[in-house]
Amino acid sequence: MLRTLLPALLAPCLLAACVNETVIPEATNAAAPRRTVASAAPTPPPAPVTEFDGQYAGRITLNPDRSRACPAAPASDLTITVKQGRGSFLIDPANQRVLVGTVGSSGDVRMADALDRTIATTGIFDRGRFIGEHKVGRCTYAVSMSKRD
Repeated sequence: MLRTLLPALLAPCLLAACVNETVIPEATNAAAPRRTVASAAPTPPPAPVTEFDGQYAGRITLNPDRSRACPAAPASDLTITVKQGRGSFLIDPANQRVLVGTVGSSGDVRMADALDRTIATTGIFDRGRFIGEHKVGRCTYAVSMSKRD
């Protein structure tokens, strides 16, 4: 009943709204006035942060966790290279596994594996040092590196 009652009640209101309209304006060939809109030039991407560029070397150490068995940390120094604001961490030299990421303006970075995003290193570059954390699945490692001259 509501389906038939509602349109019946609205019909007079809709017709009353059209009472004063008598003629539909005709189309003309005259050009409509052009509106000028200042075109905004696309903003260029921000320049890379180069303040932290260089090579950082140091060790990673396993954060102890009694609930799971994690692989031991490498015994040798590892290297992070920052060039034009892009960090690359050669985490597994034998297999050429490299984590990559962009360094932010405050020195923060997240470098991750291209295929497995659960393998990642996060941290911050500050005063010639890199301090961070490396994760492989649920295993975590502390990362501490110094800038080489």
